[in-house]
Amino acid sequence: MPSPDSGNEVNDRQRSAEAIELRRAFQHGYSAAKRWLAARLLGTVAVAAAAPVVITFAPGLERPLGAVAGAWVLAARLLLRPAQERATRFAAAVQEMFDQYVLGIPAVTVSRPPAYEQIHQQARRSKSSCDPGWYSVRPSVAPAAAVLIAQRSGAVWSRRLHQEWAVVIAALAGGWTVFTVVVAAVQGATVTSFLVAVLLPMLPALLDAVDLCQAHWRAAAERTELESALDEHLDETARGQLIAPGTLRALQDEITRQRLTQPAVPDWYYRLRRTSYENSMRAAADRLARRLEAAAEQP
Repeated sequence: MPSPDSGNEVNDRQRSAEAIELRRAFQHGYSAAKRWLAARLLGTVAVAAAAPVVITFAPGLERPLGAVAGAWVLAARLLLRPAQERATRFAAAVQEMFDQYVLGIPAVTVSRPPAYEQIHQQARRSKSSCDPGWYSVRPSVAPAAAVLIAQRSGAVWSRRLHQEWAVVIAALAGGWTVFTVVVAAVQGATVTSFLVAVLLPMLPALLDAVDLCQAHWRAAAERTELESALDEHLDETARGQLIAPGTLRALQDEITRQRLTQPAVPDWYYRLRRTSYENSMRAAADRLARRLEAAAEQP
């Protein structure tokens, strides 16, 4: 079993004032990005939801509704999406700083971190509760193995979230599409009125839904590959092989890339699943720690 000197300081570091400030800042950044995304999707969904109402109660508004749909797509792409991307870049950069400090991962020499003033400002704006136990790693686990366990926990958590949210999006989009088609059929809509009043306003929402669903499935697949790589390195660690700092840095680079490029899951769904995910994460991390300790005790 590793001696105390070979253990890690993850629990102590993540409970420090510096780590808590970084965590509050990147959580607020991700929440801001999700609000921009929600605003973009809300407008698109509102236009799509108006289609069956217009065709039923106000057929004269069919063409104006189509024009509104087109204008909203343009505004969402030119204004809301860039704002979302800026917030995501900030949050990912601060979370990278948090991981470097808490896990002891080598820093990226070519990346310029956000200014402290901005981090402090975003942390003060955060209204969410900040449980200091972000990572669940036994103090007795060696530092390199602790990094792998922490990285794996995040990969599994994200993979499950992306998979579940993709199913939710597909179910909601499919259900609303069927409902709208049924309403149009009951009202006896012609092909022309269906295309103008129903399909055209709904098209941006459907395209966004398809894009989001595919993006979440891709994100889940990328997280699965990362999870497999981390499991392989944990197997090597259990066999007594040392993990080089450069390998940990390469894994962290992939994690950061995924944070920047993968779509966000809404905060309300994250909170809904958080307790169940945390219980599973802590149980898995504890099981991995026991496995590594048992391997270290073997002659």
